[in-house]
Amino acid sequence: METIGDDKVPIVIVGNKVDLQHASRVVTKEDGAKLAQKWKAAFIETSAKDNTMMSEGSQIFQPSAAARHDPHPPSPPGASDGADVMSRFPNLPKMAEAVGNVDVVAKVESLKKWTIGTFKNSKQQLLEHMGKIDKTVDTEFEKECENIKDLHRRYGSVVTASREFTNLLTQLSQAEKNLAESLHSLSLKETAIKSQVTTTSDSMRRIADDAAALENCLRYFLSSIETLHGKTIVDTLDTIYATEAARIEYDVYRHELDSLQSQATASPTAIQVASERATQQRDKYERLKADVRVKLRLLEENRVQVMTKQLEKLQGALAAYFSGNAELLASSVAELCSLSVPTSSLLL
Repeated sequence: METIGDDKVPIVIVGNKVDLQHASRVVTKEDGAKLAQKWKAAFIETSAKDNTMMSEGSQIFQPSAAARHDPHPPSPPGASDGADVMSRFPNLPKMAEAVGNVDVVAKVESLKKWTIGTFKNSKQQLLEHMGKIDKTVDTEFEKECENIKDLHRRYGSVVTASREFTNLLTQLSQAEKNLAESLHSLSLKETAIKSQVTTTSDSMRRIADDAAALENCLRYFLSSIETLHGKTIVDTLDTIYATEAARIEYDVYRHELDSLQSQATASPTAIQVASERATQQRDKYERLKADVRVKLRLLEENRVQVMTKQLEKLQGALAAYFSGNAELLASSVAELCSLSVPTSSLLL
């Protein structure tokens, strides 16, 4: 027994039988017994294999009268793990149910906040559209955002047209190859005009090769503007949309604060909370605006630099194709292939 304050607490040294049999693992049985004797404590060997409990090896833990008459005695050795756990922790189902209820309450509360916020934001947008409520306006910033949105639409048109032209050029190249093969096959049988047929077949084959080379140039160009249109500009637009959403939320909180301040019965605490909330949302809005301006500047530099090089090489490839300069066309393909595509994100 160990005295702690006014209470006497029994001390029990418990050792696993397997561990006690191997000195190299934890401690030998003899050392465990000596330690128990030194501390004037009970020494008990337990084993998960035979399900030995401490109460079976020592009488220091006496069961209460209610426990002696418990209509649900402990599970005998060999019983299932589930039944054994349930017998030792009878409140486990209630605990699990309580945890589940907490999770459900948290989800419901989150859904409630989202619903209220969505309703307020939608109401703010509707009133702004109807002209019945004022909104925060930054004319220069909004103009820059509209310009990049329009630029994104125009690049989308270029992507669509480039994809259609590339597909048509692929079909043209394949048709020219088919014609060249057909003429070559004809030259094998038509001996009287074999030289003319062979010459025409070779010409069509060279034209088909040039068309295939121009197709490769277009595909490199298309890949570049697809990245610019579908990833780089979109990355900036996502930040713009987040800024617009933050502006709406800020206006909602700002109008709530104005409404409270105009009420004579409003408590100072409620006004203080509304003021802090509006200030936090305004800071978020201004921070996102700063991010958008940085991304717009980086996008301008990236876009102009990449597209200038891409267009120069594409112009050279088109000139080489229509002039029949196969060497220049092959060089244009290699140069377009070596050009780097725009970065997909402008995150700082």
